[in-house]
Amino acid sequence: MIGSKVKKDVYAGPAFAGRLLLAVALIVMFGFPLGAQHAGVASTLHNLSVSGPGEIKSQTETEVCKFCHIPHSAVVPVPLWGHALSKVEQYDVPLIRRGGDTLEPAPQPDGTSRLCLSCHDGTIALGKIAGERKTVPMIGDKRLAPGRRGFIGTDLSGSHPISFEVPDGDPKRADTGNDMGLKPRSAIESVSEVRLDNDGKMQCTTCHDSHSDKYYKPGKVPHFWVMPTVAEVCLTCHELR
Repeated sequence: MIGSKVKKDVYAGPAFAGRLLLAVALIVMFGFPLGAQHAGVASTLHNLSVSGPGEIKSQTETEVCKFCHIPHSAVVPVPLWGHALSKVEQYDVPLIRRGGDTLEPAPQPDGTSRLCLSCHDGTIALGKIAGERKTVPMIGDKRLAPGRRGFIGTDLSGSHPISFEVPDGDPKRADTGNDMGLKPRSAIESVSEVRLDNDGKMQCTTCHDSHSDKYYKPGKVPHFWVMPTVAEVCLTCHELR
């Protein structure tokens, strides 16, 4: 935790303090310094500033990190989230099996998945920065819409479940003939690239790294994938039988 007193010198101004808090939050959340994150995200579609490489980007905003992070008065303290959150209360979610053969709806999205959906469900303008009166003007669409790359919408029923606590394997179902099993939590958590959240839940950020798109291959590997192949990520949690 940052100490309550900061030496009053050239590095102790409000601007420096804001950058320091943002850097600390990103290191805690993602394990990398701010400079490395900035360098990585700047070349990806998540760079919505005027320098962004995508079809949708700002007409005026030059700051790369501003669309997601803010140093003061954050909407979510970690990771200093600054984009307005979606007000959708009920998403259509897939069914999941919780022991035995009973299927029930997956939990509603929470944690970092809600942060991702603040842009990707298409209900909030991409330039809607929390605490600012005016929405940042964008080139292209103001928000993600059906048919636009990155649009997920509010119907998540055809996607892998998110925001559920990953169980410690599924020994009760080991002999049911299913072709995919679930590995023990210790095995899953031993793979640093695939991360459950602090509550042991699978989130969007388990399989996707919002700051790096180095493994993307059209038609083969999704955007912002955390490992070189789809199979490597799937087989971190699942095992073939």
